Amino acid sequence: MGDGTEIANAFLAQVFARLAREDAEDVARAARFAALAHAGQTRASGEPYFTHPVSVAGILLEFAAADRALLCAALLHDVIEDCGVSEQSLADDFGAEVAEIVAGVTKFDQTRVGLGGNAKEETLRKLLTAGAQDQRIFSLKCADRLHNLRTLDFVARSKQIRVANETLAVFCPLAEYVGLTRFAVELEYLAFRWAHPNRTRAIAAWAERKAFFDGRRIKTALREQPQLLEAFRKSAPVLGEAALFAQALRLLREQKSSRALFATPSVFFANPDMRSAYANIALWHEHAYALPGGFRTDLVGGSVHTTVFLGKHGPVVDLVQLFPPLRTRAFVFEGQGAASLEDLSIVVAGRGEEGELTRTLRELLRHRSITVLSPKGKPYLLPLSSTVLDFAFAVHSEIGLRARGALVNGRAVDVSSELRSGDIVEVITADNVVARPEWIELLRSPRARAKLRHWLRDDSKVH
Repeated sequence: MGDGTEIANAFLAQVFARLAREDAEDVARAARFAALAHAGQTRASGEPYFTHPVSVAGILLEFAAADRALLCAALLHDVIEDCGVSEQSLADDFGAEVAEIVAGVTKFDQTRVGLGGNAKEETLRKLLTAGAQDQRIFSLKCADRLHNLRTLDFVARSKQIRVANETLAVFCPLAEYVGLTRFAVELEYLAFRWAHPNRTRAIAAWAERKAFFDGRRIKTALREQPQLLEAFRKSAPVLGEAALFAQALRLLREQKSSRALFATPSVFFANPDMRSAYANIALWHEHAYALPGGFRTDLVGGSVHTTVFLGKHGPVVDLVQLFPPLRTRAFVFEGQGAASLEDLSIVVAGRGEEGELTRTLRELLRHRSITVLSPKGKPYLLPLSSTVLDFAFAVHSEIGLRARGALVNGRAVDVSSELRSGDIVEVITADNVVARPEWIELLRSPRARAKLRHWLRDDSKVH
């Protein structure tokens, strides 16, 4: 396969172990194509350039349970821009789906801008526009950026700072919002390390101090619980530097270092499979006090969480049992995922006032979401603090424009009433009710605001 054979062979071995043979053979063919296309090209480190697309594909295979099309696109993502290969040629050889993903990434790269003035928002807008076409374009850009951050040692300091700041400003918050948690964690760690090396060392030292302090508190609390003490001693550090740094950074952003030192400890355990993870959770629940609402599971991410109180002298502890993720779908966004990208893509298309897109992303990251139900049980994902009016527009624009009230859990309320997760909402409409500009202030959903603004613009043209 030419230069980069060793890393390619290791990658393809994983591909053939996880994908159907026919799909894996297509990925291998894409790898051979990319190796020939990039022959003679090198990276700043002096390595063959082909090692970059193979590494990007490997990240996607590990982080995103990538399918055939995404892996092929990852291997080929630079051949249009750097090797003169046409989109049509890729479509002929690997299918339209692969060609469209590669073309979407290429278009973003060709229009990439810096962060001066309003350029940050334009970069965010272009990335979202590409991701709205196909969510895999965004995941590929995250993997591409992650591998570039892992290999920034060989470029000028000015470029290290530029790439790091752009990552912190655009890629990290967006990856977090759409649910690409593993990408977000390592992107932030590496970007922060390149942009603020001294602060990174100080935070890492504080994290080590907290880990020692937490361990001492937990061991003291478990002196009379030999089974749990033995289980705790098996909790070897299973998180990488990036995840530990992310935990520390989050705590230090929320409160001063002296108070953050006493924040709820998180203890992680590695398990060979999901059955073992649940068995270990059961052990802790049997001998400690499980707190209501602290139990949750993430089958895609591969974790079971619980919060327990370790007796009268012990702290409250978050326990996380990790296990190999269940690859039940070819490609999956965690959390809000597709709905999140759709909300933001509507704001992108709306071309609202300057700074609105950045504010929307910041707001959605801060508020997260609630799930509200229709009378027939259909769930609707809305930003936290959403009102009846947000729900009405989520159901249909016409319902939002004519909403005069609602029944929330059987109780009559106004359209300005704030909703809570789990509420059952039935919107009441009336022909004599017409949407007004002041309704904008009642809306939390970017999708609902975009719909109302669009209707108000069209209505003003009619009159």
